[in-house]
Amino acid sequence: MMMDLIKEALHHFREIIKIDTTNQLETEYKVAEYLKGVLEKEGIASQLVYSPNNRASIIAKLAGNNEAEKPLVLLSHMDVVEATEEEWTFPPFSATIDGGNIWGRGTLDTKQLTIMHLMAFIQLKRSNQPLNGNIFFIATADEENGSKEGMEFVSSEYPEFFEKATILSEGGGFIVPCEDEIYMLFAAGEKGTARVKLTSFGDGGHAGSPPENQAVLILTQALRIINHLKLPSGDYPILHYFHHELKGMMSKEGEQGDLVRRLFDYMAHMTFTPELLTVGGEQLNVIPYKAEAILEFRTLPNQTREQFESYLKEWHLPPNVNCELLSFEKGYESDPEEEIIKLFKETSSLYGKKIIWVPFTALGKTDGRFVGDVSSQIYGLSPTLTPFTEVLKRVHNKDERIEVESFEYGVKLMTAVLKKLCISNGGGESVSGTKRETEPSARKFTRTKY
Repeated sequence: MMMDLIKEALHHFREIIKIDTTNQLETEYKVAEYLKGVLEKEGIASQLVYSPNNRASIIAKLAGNNEAEKPLVLLSHMDVVEATEEEWTFPPFSATIDGGNIWGRGTLDTKQLTIMHLMAFIQLKRSNQPLNGNIFFIATADEENGSKEGMEFVSSEYPEFFEKATILSEGGGFIVPCEDEIYMLFAAGEKGTARVKLTSFGDGGHAGSPPENQAVLILTQALRIINHLKLPSGDYPILHYFHHELKGMMSKEGEQGDLVRRLFDYMAHMTFTPELLTVGGEQLNVIPYKAEAILEFRTLPNQTREQFESYLKEWHLPPNVNCELLSFEKGYESDPEEEIIKLFKETSSLYGKKIIWVPFTALGKTDGRFVGDVSSQIYGLSPTLTPFTEVLKRVHNKDERIEVESFEYGVKLMTAVLKKLCISNGGGESVSGTKRETEPSARKFTRTKY
C-alpha cells in the first residue's frame, strides 16, 4: 500500500512540475485546477479562490469532530521563480528523472511540499476515520513576489482558518549530516522586518563647483555610522536549542561546520541591508540638495516595535539627517516541543534513519509572517534527506532538483505523522467545503494564453 502511495505521489509531483507556474506568468490556476481534480476523485470538496487581480489559490477542508481542537493548516505555494532553459542540464519543466534525482523548477521550492501535504491529506480521507480537528489544505499563488495575490489575500479573506492553528509550511526540513549523526533542521521561528528611511540635506549647486556640504556625502557618513554600530543580539528559545544541539558542529571544519556557524550568527543578530539609494533627479551637472536611503532590517523573532524604536534612538547621526521608521513587521517563535514536532521526531526513526531534530530561525520571509500573530504554532517543515548546503545551492538556481529517495521519505513521514496526529476514535464528518463554494461574481477570472 505504501508503494502505491509513493508511486501516486511521484506521478502527481512530476505532473505539477511540468506545469510552468513562473510567477510573472500568473498561471498558478493550472496547478490549482490539477489539484482540484485530484481531490474531487477522492470525494474532497475544494475551491479555487481568486485575488482581486485574478491569481488563483486552492483551499480544501477535512472537518474534524471537535471544533474546539486546534486546526491544522497544510500550507505551500504553487508559483516558482524564473528559469532559463539554456542554463539547465535538463529542461526546467520536464520533471526528468536522472541520476536518482527529479529535476525541475519547484522541486525544492515548494511543489514537493504541496504533494507531501496532498498525499497526507488524501490518506486521512481514505482512512474513513473521524478526525480530531479541522484540517486545511492550502496552496497559494504569488509567494515568490511577496504574496500579495496569494497568502496575504487568503489570510485576510479567511482569518478563521488560521486562528490558534498549527501550520506546516516551507522554510525547513533539510539535514546537516555529521559522521554517524544526522540533524534535521526545521524552522520554528522567523525574523521580523523593519524598513527605515534616511534623508540627508545639504547644499546644492553646479557640478563644476561642487559644495563641500553635499547631501550624498552626508548620507554616506550616516550609513558609515550605522554600519559600525553593534547590531542588537539576544537569546531566545530557538537559538538556545540550536546552540545546545549543534555546538559541537560549530568547531568543525568543512562545508557543514561553515553552514552551522553562519546559521547561528544569522539567528543571534539583527541584520540590515541597503534596499534603495536615491540621489537627486536626472538633471546633468546639478548637485542635489537631498539624498535618501531605505534600509531593511531583519529583527530578532522576539523583538518588538518599541524595542526597535529604542534602538533607532541610539543612532547619533549628523544633525541634517532625518530618520523615519516606514514599517515594522514582527517576527514570531513557535514551541520546538509541540506535540506535532514530537511525533515527527518519534516517527522519523521508523524509516531507517536516526535523526536529531533541531529548530532554527527561517532564512528570509515565508507566508507564515501573515498569520504569526494569530496562529498557535508555525513550522517550516518539508522533511527531506537533502543536505541544507545543497538546498541553498539549488533553490532559485539552475538545475534545481530533489533526490527521489528524499522526496519519498518526505511523503512517507508526512503521511505517517498526520495519521497519528489527526485520527481519533470518535465520530464526525469526514469532509466539507469552505465557506466560499464559487468564485465571487465580481472577480471574473480571465485566463491568458502564453
